[in-house]
Amino acid sequence: MTVRVYPVWEMADKDLLQGAATVVIDVLRATSTIVAGIENGAGSIIPVEDIETASRLVRPAERKTKLLAGEWKGQPVEGFDLFNSPSEFSRKRVEGKTIIMTTSNGTRAIVASSKARRLLICSFNNLSAVCGALSGEKEIAVVCSGNSGRLAAEDLLCAGMLADRIISNDAPEGQGDATMLALRLARGFDGKIRDFLEECERGRQLIASGYGSDLDYCSNIDVSAIVPEVRDGRISR
Repeated sequence: MTVRVYPVWEMADKDLLQGAATVVIDVLRATSTIVAGIENGAGSIIPVEDIETASRLVRPAERKTKLLAGEWKGQPVEGFDLFNSPSEFSRKRVEGKTIIMTTSNGTRAIVASSKARRLLICSFNNLSAVCGALSGEKEIAVVCSGNSGRLAAEDLLCAGMLADRIISNDAPEGQGDATMLALRLARGFDGKIRDFLEECERGRQLIASGYGSDLDYCSNIDVSAIVPEVRDGRISR
């Protein structure tokens, strides 16, 4: 088994992804929010790169069945139905709906990875479920969304925990340096994910913006058994 971790989505080798089972991680907050949405019955979530594309995909007559969701640079988008927050994707709001979603990092990472052989959505919330879905895979790519082109420590930690659970040997021969660093981070971690998120750059930004409560949900390990998967541009159970 080979596990390649990409610290930011811009570094991902799209040619290699075509032959790999690929996992996208954006702990704060896109993939955590997507897991919450699918868990709460959203019919599907369509990830897109920007606000303009998202807006074009929902006609006024469709607003009862299709919702616009996301953020840009950490802030709500005027005219959108939902913010990029797990707390917004409640069953009452999303059940049975198609959600068009765009975010600064996570949905861009998903779109950039769209040629992958398989494409799964992961956060701390469904870590074990994703590990189970990868059973038997020989080539695995883990794409961290990052933070506007910079490393996001919370994504690297989640990637390391994922890799640690699926790589059986302690010295993973054939794995790259990014995978090694992610594993080192995960194996030396004290288990206090909520505290870790508070210390991360993105976590500090969310707290300063008044969205610190999202760290509570995003730090919970294995609260969901679902594995959102991207097929034909749509994320579904």
